[in-house]
Amino acid sequence: MTETSFQRYHDRKAPTLYALIDLIIPGCLLYIIHTIIGLTGWGRAYTTMAILSGIFFFLATAIQRGYSRYNERSISKKLEITFKTWFINVLFLLVITYFYLATLKFDRLIMSSWVILTPLFVITLKSLISYFNRKLSKAKINVLILGNHYSFNEFELNMLKSQNIQLSYIKILEAERVKQKTLESSPDYLLLNLEKPASSDLIKELTHLDVDGIKLIALHNFMEVFLRKCYIPYDKKDLSYLEKIRSYSLSDYILKRIIDWLVVLLLGAISIPIILFSMYKIKKESPGKLFFCQSRVGLKGKNFMAIKFRSMHENAKFNPYTQKEDPRIYPYGNFMRKARIDELPQLWNVVKGDMHLLGPRTEWDILVENYEKEIPYYHERHLVRPGISGWAQVLYPYGANTEDSRQKLMYDLYYIKHWSIWLEIEALIRTVGVVLGKKGL
Repeated sequence: MTETSFQRYHDRKAPTLYALIDLIIPGCLLYIIHTIIGLTGWGRAYTTMAILSGIFFFLATAIQRGYSRYNERSISKKLEITFKTWFINVLFLLVITYFYLATLKFDRLIMSSWVILTPLFVITLKSLISYFNRKLSKAKINVLILGNHYSFNEFELNMLKSQNIQLSYIKILEAERVKQKTLESSPDYLLLNLEKPASSDLIKELTHLDVDGIKLIALHNFMEVFLRKCYIPYDKKDLSYLEKIRSYSLSDYILKRIIDWLVVLLLGAISIPIILFSMYKIKKESPGKLFFCQSRVGLKGKNFMAIKFRSMHENAKFNPYTQKEDPRIYPYGNFMRKARIDELPQLWNVVKGDMHLLGPRTEWDILVENYEKEIPYYHERHLVRPGISGWAQVLYPYGANTEDSRQKLMYDLYYIKHWSIWLEIEALIRTVGVVLGKKGL
């Protein structure tokens, strides 16, 4: 087998730059903050703190496998590693300061600003490095697909292409030929996309390939890692799928509600002028009711009344799906939809506990009935409360048919399965990007 040329596993540029950032940036930022707001000179206390912070940050990140060549490149993973390691770093520094550096004096404003700004600065730099490294790299992730059980759609192919993933295909022939062709291709991954259960001979050859260093990856794992969605089998036979998705734990739910309230208070305060202006524009362009209320399906399949600004003319022709250039939508209503302003009244639903800020999209109960007949496991999304925005909304285009709803469900189930405060923060960041018109942030 020839050595793979894929730089993700051999090129240490990005991990090396990450390490340099962790070693240098804390001390440099402390010096900059001290220069801007410090009232006394830079002394031994700050020099000691600058050196120790860089060393501890580097070591703590290494312990968290933050420099691994196989490390996931998602925003949420970077957030998790950076903030966890910085928290550990600050604890170490507090202990050392208490026992060994008690005689040294530090300005509280300088140190507080430094503790808050350092992880934000570090995560920004690492994200930029990751972005440009992917953008400028000519190397490809070579994925050899064995079988044709699932066909990637155009949107998925574009997402994979943006990650420098190059797909090639191999048919399931004789087991020996599968091994031979795989070794000749020397892929970074062999994606198992089998139409039917593997034969004992094929399993034996795949085992040999695994031992020979070929990274085997099942379809559902590939989609979760690279497309960040949970694969939904079309054949409805995989009942083990039902045990893979669970609702939030009590601690997760409490944390999520805290985030809901914090964002609702902030967003509600700054959006009052927008709400008042929207009420004026709705009355002017499409006289009638200001709000649109509709029965939506929420937690455990129970209905509630969701409230939004009315973006369509009253008594418009019924169609459960919104089309591009929909004539039912008046001009400002179209703007509200693009800017997500029509969703602002749903902050009241969040306050009441009908919804979360982030979660699966609220769906009309009539549509849910149809989806449950056609899409396996659709009811699983009702394990949690719906959200104003969500993982599917920020990663997948606006849906207009049942297949789009199936695709969005895959993203919703990923969000439920992998929920963490870090994924929540990433979803918030992506939501802001979508509102500002930068889809695919």
